[in-house]
Amino acid sequence: MTEVEREGQIRSILVPVDGSQSSRRAVRLAAEMARAFDAELTLLHVESIEGFPTLIAEANTAQGDEEAELVLGENAKIARGLGIEPNVVLRRGAIASQILRFVAVRRPDLIVMGTRGLTRATGVLMGSVSQAVSRRAKSQVVLVR
Repeated sequence: MTEVEREGQIRSILVPVDGSQSSRRAVRLAAEMARAFDAELTLLHVESIEGFPTLIAEANTAQGDEEAELVLGENAKIARGLGIEPNVVLRRGAIASQILRFVAVRRPDLIVMGTRGLTRATGVLMGSVSQAVSRRAKSQVVLVR
């Protein structure tokens, strides 16, 4: 297949995951799409250290790593149940910024993400990650409720 023929084809799908119901629904949809398009699936979890002084954030890293591994493991199990072996990636930092950095480097063809990971109050204070990603990412974005 030539490069022109491959243009527009979905070869890689990114799913930022956070443990929410909408995130799990996004993983299911993305895994089904990955299977249909024979695309690579990557699950990305960003351990937020926003709003914490550096030393506190560093002190909580072990506990945060355990929680992040649980979130990634749970979502990887969903993908595997649908016949897809996902890549899993863990990052730390400002959630939307880390997702956008990953997208800028890896350039997935499609981003599938949930829209309800934060509580209403936290979402208002921190801004919506899904809105930030959908506005600023160069990739196509599908939002799942």
